[in-house]
Amino acid sequence: MDSHVDDVLELNVGGCFYTTSRSTLTRYPDSMLGAMFSGRLPSKVDQCNRYIIDGDGPTFRHILNFLRRSKLILPDGFKEWNILQAEADFYQIPGLIQLIEKTKTGKFEFIEVEFKGSCSQGYPNIKNGQQIFVPAKTSGNWWLFASPNLIDKMPCVKSGLMSKKLERSYEPEIVYNGYRKHAEYGLTLPEHFSLNRLQLFKEITQLGFKLITTSSNSRCVRWTFARECLL
Repeated sequence: MDSHVDDVLELNVGGCFYTTSRSTLTRYPDSMLGAMFSGRLPSKVDQCNRYIIDGDGPTFRHILNFLRRSKLILPDGFKEWNILQAEADFYQIPGLIQLIEKTKTGKFEFIEVEFKGSCSQGYPNIKNGQQIFVPAKTSGNWWLFASPNLIDKMPCVKSGLMSKKLERSYEPEIVYNGYRKHAEYGLTLPEHFSLNRLQLFKEITQLGFKLITTSSNSRCVRWTFARECLL
């Protein structure tokens, strides 16, 4: 085998064909590929003189990209973590194995919805000589803790924000489309903001979030949603 590090090599990985350099494949000398393409492990070629590697063909592109860039570059919504991890183990690339394990555990993104206010009790009354029951009234504010890009994907919130004007009593520290934001992207919706809670929850779940906790006290009801972000 020619040992020139600048050699351009053709690979046949599980029926998928790749072109790369020997220096890329030997970037990690102690890996299986490092040993194979430095002559320390035997190698075979197919009828077109491509080096045969008995691995998962489509997944090898992620392995090769890591060798080229020292980064784990994956498409949005990537789910084949078990295959990728098995291939990294097969090629014995410690840095990639650690990076996959770290990334696979995932980061969680959260949306928190709160209603802070008060609810008056219903009571009987007399109107036009007839007894009626005055229903309970609820007043207060909806708070939405979510990143601006997520709020943009919630039509029931975004359309309401665009149809109302900010009252002068609000003194925003940060403004998002004219409305006050708080720490961690907290957005306070104006009092009496007509928010369809069921529609909001539907839109949140359509974004891949799941309800994980609910809590309440005399002044506040809180719903927390989460989704795992692998990248």
